[in-house]
Order: sequence, then C-alpha cells, then structure tokens
Amino acid sequence: MALLDMMCPRVPKCGIQITTGTQKDRFSQEPTPKFGNFFPFSGHTWGYVDANPQGPTALLCLHGFPDLAYGYRHQIGPWARAGFRVVVPDMLGYGTSDAPVDPAQYTSKRLANDLVALLDALRIARAILIGHDWGAYAAGRVALWHPDRVQALVVMSVPYTPTPQKPMVLTDVVQRAPNLGYQLLLASPAAAPTIEANLAYFLSLMYTPPTAPAHITLAGTLQAALDAPAPDPLPPSLLKGSVLAAYLAAYRARGMTGPTNYYRTTHLRYREEAEASLALPPTLSVLFIYGTRDPTIAPAALKTQRRFAPRLTEVPLEGAGHWVMLEGSDDALFEGVLSDHDGEWWKAGTGDGGPVGREILRWLADLKIGRAKL
Repeated sequence: MALLDMMCPRVPKCGIQITTGTQKDRFSQEPTPKFGNFFPFSGHTWGYVDANPQGPTALLCLHGFPDLAYGYRHQIGPWARAGFRVVVPDMLGYGTSDAPVDPAQYTSKRLANDLVALLDALRIARAILIGHDWGAYAAGRVALWHPDRVQALVVMSVPYTPTPQKPMVLTDVVQRAPNLGYQLLLASPAAAPTIEANLAYFLSLMYTPPTAPAHITLAGTLQAALDAPAPDPLPPSLLKGSVLAAYLAAYRARGMTGPTNYYRTTHLRYREEAEASLALPPTLSVLFIYGTRDPTIAPAALKTQRRFAPRLTEVPLEGAGHWVMLEGSDDALFEGVLSDHDGEWWKAGTGDGGPVGREILRWLADLKIGRAKL
C-alpha cells in the first residue's frame, strides 16, 4: 500500500488528481492539506502534500535517502500554522511518486525541471527551498538551474556543493571523503536486492540515533552488516511503531531501485553541469543546519560551502546526528495516526517542529520573509 493511501485510507488516492492549476475544493480556516499527483513534461507522476494552500509564501520541502515526504511530519503542521504554504513531494523513486529504473531519470537537472513544473502547476512563482540529505543537494540544484524561482535556500545535513570542475566518479568522491564509503554499495547493482532482503534491519541501521551509532559509513562496513544475520532485537532506531510500519510499507511497495538510483548519477550530473555556467545568485540567503554528531559530514565540505554559498548562515545542532528533522521531536504523537485519520496525519504534529522547525522559522523571520509567526 502506498504511503498516501495509508494516510487517508477512506479516500481513494486522497480524491485529488492535479495536472494543471490549483484545486477547486473549498477549504476551512484551518491550514488543511491537499494530497495530489502531478504529471510534468517528463511523464513521471509525483505525489505530494500541500498544506495551507492559501498561504502567501511557499516552502518546497525535499527529503533524502532513505526517507519520504513523511519525514517532514513534525514540521509541516507548525510551518503551516505559522502562515506558510508547505508543499512536500515524495521524491522521484519514493512513496507515491513514480520509480523509473533508468538512473538517467534521476539527474539533478531533470529533478529540478520537474520540481519547477510542480511549482508552475500550483501557481507558485517563487518558493523557499528546504532540503535534507539528497533533498538538500536537489534543492541546491534547483537554485542553480532555476535561480529566479528560489526565494531562499535551506540545506540540512548535506552542505551545499558547487558544480564539479572536472569529471568525477563515485570512487573519486569516496577517496576524498572516506566517510561516504557506504555509497559504493548503494550505487552497485547489488544494492536493491540486498536492502530489500534486509529492509527492517537496513532502516534501523540508517536511523540509529547519534547516541548509538551503527558505524557503517566506511567502505565495506554497510555491506558487511547486511551480509551478517540481523540481530534480535534490531539496533535502536528513530523509527518505531506506526511510523516504522509506514516506511516499511512504502519501500516494500516501491522497492529500492529508484531510491538507490540517485547514487548512480555522479557522471551523468557532471555531464549536465559541464555544459552550463552555474552559480548561486550572490543575493541568495542560505541556511545550513546540521548535527555535530553526523558521521557523514566532512570538514572539507563545510569549507567548500563557505566559499561558494553567498549570505550563508550555519546552525550546528549540538549532539544531533544526521536526522535533524526527527531529533528533538516526539514520534509518539503519530502512533496509530496513519490508520484512523483522513489525510490529516500532519495535524498530529502539535509541537513546534523541533529544533529544525524553530530554527527555520527564526531565520525566515530575521529575513522578514513570509511574516513567519514565531
């Protein structure tokens, strides 16, 4: 069962098929979410959440690997209640979006074009781009390929990366940043079948809290962990109960070929970007949020970001790991919500969005963007 079907099981496909403009439904004074499918010129279907569609300033939120639009469950409600329109797609390959098997469909230029087409369909002229992990990379590429559509840029857990100056393959990346060695498995043909055969264990390894790290970042360590029998019980994880069940259902329905295809695009992305002269606009405000205990962040990447990201603000979250959107928030709020709410699961996020939710609202308020309500 697809994730959005689980979120609103009594409304087939959540009752919405959006192909051109805004939805005609009437909405109450509450920041009611819409769920839709969008079909851009690429021909791929994108599923997305649209909370508070009346909001004058839009946040386009992009998730990473292995995540879903549901990864923003703690932030959607607080940001919508603060007055923003919050649009969160399942990225290509995930959840309710299509999952093409060809890695060439996942290059950052193609993704950027589809995401801008989604903004067009929703009649959003400019948006604040927010991304985590691969979503951070994608958000930065939207700002490069379509700078006129980006009002501000927020990247989390993956620093902004400029276009490469010379051809590079993944082995070159890992040689420079050994803590990214796990990507060699994810880019290999063995990735999808290996992960699918060990899905619950894999997710627990990916979502271990920073207080109990899995030590799987170096080359060969993730493969060795998945080749060994899964421990019983599984390692501590940030995903539990109904939330974990939602992720398992989504990945069992879609498989892991699409999500791992992102790791097979290194040389394809270089070819696209080598043909263009791309740089972030010098007036673009950029916020980078990261956990000080995130094992995937290389100091060299932080230095590079500081050279190429204009008007940069960095916010380290002391003691946090990679999953900054989840840490400091309580998933118990969502326990059981997926099975007994019609499309309003995000309203269970009655908190303030955790450290990420607060920091982004504070930053936007400082920039006087969107009249954010703190």
